[in-house]
Amino acid sequence: MATDDDASSPVRRDSDGDDEDALEGEVGGDRAALEGDVAPGDAATDGDHRDATAEADDSTVSVGEYTWAHFLDEYGEEGDVESLYRGRDPRESHDRSGGSRWDDADADEPPTPTRPTRDDWQNVELDPTDEQYLGHHPVDTEDEIADAAGEAKRIQAAFDEFCDPETTPVVKDTWMWEHYKREYYYEDDGSRPRDDDGEIDRFDAEDALGFDPDVIENALARGADRAEELDDVVEERTVDVNEELDEDAFFSDERGRTTAANRYDLEKAVPMEKKTHFREVERYWVNKPHSFVVLFHSVKENEKKYYVVEPYQNRIETDLTEFLTGKLRTAIKYDDESSIGTGDGTRRRVIEQQSLELLERYDLYDPGPDGHSDALSLSFRPDGSTEETDPGAVAGLFDRLGLGDDGAATDGGSQSRDGSLGSFARRLGLDEASFGGRLGGLFAEPSRRDDGLNGIAARPEPAVLEDDAQTLTEYQVEKLLYYLRRDFIGYERIDGIKHDINVEDISCDGYNSPVFVYHSDYEQIITNVLHEETELDDFVVKLAQRSGKGISKRRPQVDATLPDGSRAQLTLGREVSDHGTNYTIRQFKDVPFTPIDLVNWNTFSLEEMAFLWLCIENHKSLIFAGGTASGKTTSLNAVSLFIPSNSKIVSIEDTREVELPQRNWIASVTRPSFSDDDKGDVDEFDLLEAALRQRPDYIVMGEIRGEEGRTLFQVMSTGHTTYTTFHADSVGEVLKRFTTDPINVSKTMFSALDLVSIQTSTRVQGNKVRRNKSLTEINHYDAENDEINVQDVYQWQAETDEFLQMGASNTLEEIRFDRGWTEETLQHELFVRQVVLAYLIERGLNTYTQVAATLQAFINDSETILTLMAEDDLERSLEDLREMESVHINVDPKKEEMVPRPDPPEEVLELCREILARAEEELFPDYRGRDADEVADALRHIADEPDVSARYEDRTALDALDEATRQDPELDAGEDGPSELDASDDDGPGELEDGGAPPLDAGEGGDGESADEGGDDADATATPETDDGDDSDRPAGGTDASEEEFIEELLGEDASEELEKEGWGFGEFENADPEDALGDDTGSDEADGDGVVDPDADGDDAETDAAAADEDDEDTADGGRNGDDEDTADADGDGGTEGGA
Repeated sequence: MATDDDASSPVRRDSDGDDEDALEGEVGGDRAALEGDVAPGDAATDGDHRDATAEADDSTVSVGEYTWAHFLDEYGEEGDVESLYRGRDPRESHDRSGGSRWDDADADEPPTPTRPTRDDWQNVELDPTDEQYLGHHPVDTEDEIADAAGEAKRIQAAFDEFCDPETTPVVKDTWMWEHYKREYYYEDDGSRPRDDDGEIDRFDAEDALGFDPDVIENALARGADRAEELDDVVEERTVDVNEELDEDAFFSDERGRTTAANRYDLEKAVPMEKKTHFREVERYWVNKPHSFVVLFHSVKENEKKYYVVEPYQNRIETDLTEFLTGKLRTAIKYDDESSIGTGDGTRRRVIEQQSLELLERYDLYDPGPDGHSDALSLSFRPDGSTEETDPGAVAGLFDRLGLGDDGAATDGGSQSRDGSLGSFARRLGLDEASFGGRLGGLFAEPSRRDDGLNGIAARPEPAVLEDDAQTLTEYQVEKLLYYLRRDFIGYERIDGIKHDINVEDISCDGYNSPVFVYHSDYEQIITNVLHEETELDDFVVKLAQRSGKGISKRRPQVDATLPDGSRAQLTLGREVSDHGTNYTIRQFKDVPFTPIDLVNWNTFSLEEMAFLWLCIENHKSLIFAGGTASGKTTSLNAVSLFIPSNSKIVSIEDTREVELPQRNWIASVTRPSFSDDDKGDVDEFDLLEAALRQRPDYIVMGEIRGEEGRTLFQVMSTGHTTYTTFHADSVGEVLKRFTTDPINVSKTMFSALDLVSIQTSTRVQGNKVRRNKSLTEINHYDAENDEINVQDVYQWQAETDEFLQMGASNTLEEIRFDRGWTEETLQHELFVRQVVLAYLIERGLNTYTQVAATLQAFINDSETILTLMAEDDLERSLEDLREMESVHINVDPKKEEMVPRPDPPEEVLELCREILARAEEELFPDYRGRDADEVADALRHIADEPDVSARYEDRTALDALDEATRQDPELDAGEDGPSELDASDDDGPGELEDGGAPPLDAGEGGDGESADEGGDDADATATPETDDGDDSDRPAGGTDASEEEFIEELLGEDASEELEKEGWGFGEFENADPEDALGDDTGSDEADGDGVVDPDADGDDAETDAAAADEDDEDTADGGRNGDDEDTADADGDGGTEGGA
């Protein structure tokens, strides 16, 4: 048995140390030796045994060699071995000449026991349990060793953890020399280092420290004093940042490389005198990796600060940027105009190419033999080539399969066209794990250098200037390219602010004045951006030119729309501003807010939003009024998602403010005259006159400021639905401003307006919020009292921050009357819209794509959306949506992620749950189990109708009837409108007397089953309504009057009598396939492919001709708001929902 000294594990064991196999307990691999056996030929003879006893100290004490016999020879009495092994010595039985463990020669002899039992140990004089020997019974030795080994492992693990520099702090009385050795002395395998001759290189503490170890305490004391002094310097010269922020992750790109703008630039951006009282509040990227924003709170000034941080340039780099700017202007001016183009991507490529050529021409930068580094954010190929090359076989295959890549790059890094097989495999949806990992080699990154920008390591600026290097590092080139792109293509000093989606307004009040921003979370806040006098003048002129406007001292003020859609008010010089040139930019949102956002912000209640939805669908005109920055335009853009996508929209503005998702949208903008006599001036009235010829369903006017208000009401008086924004704090102010100078709208015209939404910017519990103060109806003009009658439908209660419904709505009553709904149907339609909004809010489906797709799909096919919601399958269906032809909802996911979508408050969530719980009982059970199409299928409603072809001679009456069928909702309301007239000769008019017109698929044989199915379908879908309102009391399907009376009323008495005598005249259609005649369930004219009914052979149907004539008169404006104009619009749509178009 091994002694403690032999079994102990050293802390460190050199490669030439003790045999570790002995420590593991395996010698010769024969574990039987542990039980007392000795391998043949290894045991000593009996005579030698005594000699071994005499020389016990020389015995090899190791596992497999040292047995209990050796132990008793060394510590026991004579004869103890025979007593223990019952008169035999186990060493002798294994030492017989030629003997073997498996020999049968001594089969008659009893076997020698190999593991003594407790009874055997009773025959031994020695007591092995004594502390001086074993301290336990020999039979328990194996268990004792196992327990000791486990404890040894625990102690070793604790010791290793203690010695690990990662887990042990470097403090006095804790950190020991062993820690130092493990970190700085031992080799990677834990052994001591050796010299070239193989000798151990002994550790020398004094050589390691550089001074006598005996004076460590004094050295540490002096170091502590210096550390305190340095800590004071750090506190004075660095900014207090958020300790919880992981700066390593923040200043790393997706490849783990350090960003161009980093912590060094943050320190350089904050003046030294402000660092002591600035505390970081928030930090986020606005144009990674080149610019980020830090929000500070100044403890000294008790206000917030907005700092834009960009890569810092020293004096030499700034001078070089100015030099290159002048050279670039000349180079671009004389460059081939065809290569410059007009797009920002093309201009960027030209600027980068020209800049690099200038740097190489002046020997300031050498890209090396491998070309430009991948770390440079270039928009062209990293190898420096600018000419188009053969894409190669793989790249050509990409294009043929529609997997091409334009190779565009963002400012955040380069993206070259990859013609490798790995790229091809990725585009096919494969990855490294596909096919059991056998494709892993295809996805290996190219061997190009990708270790970040050379020279990005921070160095003291004096040292960099003193070096006065002859060439630029990659980091310096990257900074130069960024500033050149920013100044030539971007917005110069405010470019970082323009990228911040949280900023609503940007304003500069004059020369040497800091720029202010309106932040969505911190409101008005000062920035670190400052314009010099000449620079500010040039910048304002540049903004005007980019907007297609001219600004000068002759015309010092300009309202403009920037290329990105932002609105700008520009003022040049001191002629009209004491502080000099100034500008204000209202930021344009790339991704608009949605009705869901307005409800989650509590700007509108969910009931109000459902009310507006129903009103907008039914062509009710609306004005959003309120003060500055009260959210008027935001609300207008959001509720525009309720406009059906198959509607035509025309907007009329003097400055682009409205952004609508519908593609069938003409955005008209006024144009001032280029001369002093106002010739060539295009004002709102001119655009309105053009709009009326463009046959719009909805007209949207920008903010009303003056006389164009009269134009607004002229538009509404022509029967067109109109939306606009207006500056007023109450409905009374709206009426007063519209009816007095300079607008002067007649009070009698106000009946054309339906609703006014008053919005306000206020505070709730100290937070600035936007609320809809009231939703008011304009009822009628009271001539007797010369006043306009108004009524609040909803009001906001400031005390409780709740919205109250003030009473019944006359607008809803008009909708109910115009649509022929009952009160129950009206409430059902409102409830269904509340359910859709509540579902989107409760499920968290609040992105622009999700909301726009759901709303538009519901307007066009409510059954599909309700079925998907009932099955709770809407979100999965929305994931398959990519793009809708008539509505732009394919938003860039990166831009969508940047939009600060609000989370619904708890009271809104609770209301949504109540609505959905009610829907589970009253609505969803009717839709469960149905086969629902995908949302994308519901959106594909704009399709060319099949051409109508007649199989007999053309007649004028045929065309007239076809045109009337397309326009008259009487005939277009259901899918069986034309089919009911397509009965066969055998049925004749007599069939009409049985209470239902047989559809076309009844056939000549009068198939009862087909006829029943067709009749049921007709009753379920057809809801005829006439333009003159005579049939308003007739239930759906016209079941109160006989079909014969209906046909006589439609075609005339003479035509009906002729039909009774001669039949329908459809003999040549006897072999027509009923399925072809019936078509699908779209309710359109698709069944006309097999022929069109001509009930009036002479074409004398006055009613049909009048309908066709009304269709051709596009310039005639309908003075009624909800009359025939809606019916005509309905005929252009799906024929189902009037007013929804």
